[in-house]
Amino acid sequence: MERLKLIPYPKNVEIFDGTLDCKTLKLCGQDCFAAADFMEKAKKSGVDFSQESGVEIKYYADCSDIADAEGYELTVSADGIEIRASSQAGLLYGFCSLRQLLFNYGNALPYCKIQDEPYLKYRGLLFDVGRYFFEKKDVFAILDFCLLHKINVLHWHLTEDQGWRIEIDKYPLLTQKGSKRSHTNFGVRPHGGFYSKNDIREIVAYANERNIQVIPEIDMPGHIQSALACYPYLGCFDRKLKVATHWGVKHDPLCVGKESTYEFVFDVLEEVIELFGKNTKYIHIGGDEVFRHRWKLCEHCQSILEKEGLKDEEELQMYFMRRVSEWVVDKGYIPIMWNGLNSDKVVHPQGVWHFWSDERGGNNDVVIRSAKNSGGYINGNSAYSYLDFPYGWLSVKKAYEYQPLPEGFPEDKFVGSEISLWTEYVPNFKTACARLLPRACASSEAMWLEGKKDYVEFENRLKSMVKYLETQGYKSCSLKKANPSKLRGGLQSAWFNRRVLHWQGLHNLIDDAYVERKFSKKRKRKQ
Repeated sequence: MERLKLIPYPKNVEIFDGTLDCKTLKLCGQDCFAAADFMEKAKKSGVDFSQESGVEIKYYADCSDIADAEGYELTVSADGIEIRASSQAGLLYGFCSLRQLLFNYGNALPYCKIQDEPYLKYRGLLFDVGRYFFEKKDVFAILDFCLLHKINVLHWHLTEDQGWRIEIDKYPLLTQKGSKRSHTNFGVRPHGGFYSKNDIREIVAYANERNIQVIPEIDMPGHIQSALACYPYLGCFDRKLKVATHWGVKHDPLCVGKESTYEFVFDVLEEVIELFGKNTKYIHIGGDEVFRHRWKLCEHCQSILEKEGLKDEEELQMYFMRRVSEWVVDKGYIPIMWNGLNSDKVVHPQGVWHFWSDERGGNNDVVIRSAKNSGGYINGNSAYSYLDFPYGWLSVKKAYEYQPLPEGFPEDKFVGSEISLWTEYVPNFKTACARLLPRACASSEAMWLEGKKDYVEFENRLKSMVKYLETQGYKSCSLKKANPSKLRGGLQSAWFNRRVLHWQGLHNLIDDAYVERKFSKKRKRKQ
């Protein structure tokens, strides 16, 4: 029997003979956000409602027989439509499924019974606003997108070399200066923007209504040139830097040997927790792609290295991440870190690793050992989850084949999975939609529905989903482009690889030589 046109597909579905005539609908239940949001979104796709008459939609959020807080039961029969859940979260998801059914089947809903609950408890989308700033309305639209796909975590990447996006009262220059860059790559147009504290409170509240946990990320000790441009003392050599104007990894991290650096970090995180703390139990503290050669020349960093008996600069980074993690844990939260250092060792027993790649030659044994020695791990394998990649690298078919929990990985430490939208080449909401869709539809089903999947069958449902998303304001990339031929995929990859021109590799080499010459001499004179 043909499956219902739903994405992500429910855990259990029964389809019966007969259809329900749904020309007009009537909501029958207590006023709540889930019902109001359903009506608003369904009207966008042409559904009619009446307070007087119509097919009754009965809904309940207090059904104790539904064990999973995000689970729901949706029944369509001759008696009308009924949604049962044990919480507002489950009710939201039941209404999301009903929205799709109403669009896909119009006035003739098939009689069916859906019993649904998620495979993963943590289903995330990383949204990078550090490279390009997105207005508050765009963030709201991303959160609505997450709800429709039953994604319950927004990992909000708020700081980057190219822009600082979160208001911090104690350090006003971070947004006054650090949120702006003079141009981007070889262009001339300035770019900037940041979220005030009131903006963030509104966004967090908006997410909370939609069963979405917002996890803030303040990336450190690397990817932080926007802060160094504002407060040069945070670096090793008090250098005058500007907010980065090109993509790629910059070579000036925080100085991890000065107590003033830790004061800054803890002050920032204190204000971050004040904004996000009631909505999340996690704080992401970054830790990836840190160039450490500045630390080799820095008397402060070398002093800490010697004092703590550390072997090298990688252990020095672990010292920094451990101190920050301890502070986060003392505040009652769980730190998340990228696997950008030797994750084979324990940084903090409660710390969670966010695996975006195995930097040691594809050896899963390292990742598995890391996971076993940690407080947990999130799988964000870039090969399957980086939705900024060209479709020639990551087609929608490949995204659908993603297995969130790889074979041999410890289940007891598995937190969940994330897909990521990095924005080096995503300057606006229209482009964001073309990168997310239709891949995020495939990824959302991989995170929601456990077991083997049939891509051909999925694509039949996907065509309907893409049409529905357009009624909600999301313009997808075409399926032809999303599963490109070798030629088209090669051209996409070639165009994407122009990024090497933007990474300022030669500039970094020249600047490294300058720093080496200037500050190694100073250190030798002091010795």
